[in-house]
Amino acid sequence: MNKFFSFVRSYFLSGLAIFIPFIITIYLIVEITTWLNTFVNFTPARFIKFPDFVDPYISDFLIFLLAAIFFVLFITLIGLATKNLLGKLLLNAGEKTISKIPLANTIFSTMKQVSKIIFSDGPKNQKAVMVEYPRKGSYTIGFATQDIKNDKLTKIPVFIPTSPNPTSGFLIFLEKDQIKELDISPDDAFRLIVSGGLSINEEENIKKYQF
Repeated sequence: MNKFFSFVRSYFLSGLAIFIPFIITIYLIVEITTWLNTFVNFTPARFIKFPDFVDPYISDFLIFLLAAIFFVLFITLIGLATKNLLGKLLLNAGEKTISKIPLANTIFSTMKQVSKIIFSDGPKNQKAVMVEYPRKGSYTIGFATQDIKNDKLTKIPVFIPTSPNPTSGFLIFLEKDQIKELDISPDDAFRLIVSGGLSINEEENIKKYQF
């Protein structure tokens, strides 16, 4: 009987590991699609009228596609705006306003840090590292948020996301010789954290985490 339950448990967990990513992916796609459909009402796309001979499903899809394009342009314009003086002033004013709200400040600061790690194009915010934390002999993966090779810095800030929820974490400052740069991309490191180590499934990948 114990062998039977062990058999069921083993394959159930294996199936769960395969099933959950699909469900989460589908859920996120549905949520994003729903949000974009709502976004249509706030874009010029909703005023577009197609000829009567165009199938309603095709016209709805084209309107949705245009709304998605407007959304990408809108986000791009926000990114461009923050590069000039006026945009930076408005951004700083918004951040100062949020910083005065206790709970909102905590959520915003954490999400801002995680967003920088994920979306920044610069290499300084995208270096996966391994550090000895939280105790001697125990190691964890983090992200160096400044250039480790910068001679002007005596200590390097390292953001350590929690697993499996990387939206929270810790910021620690370490000497350069306490930081080990990993030969993996930030995306691989992020997947490793979210999966709780399950994404390491090949011998060559395992070697990358040994030092």
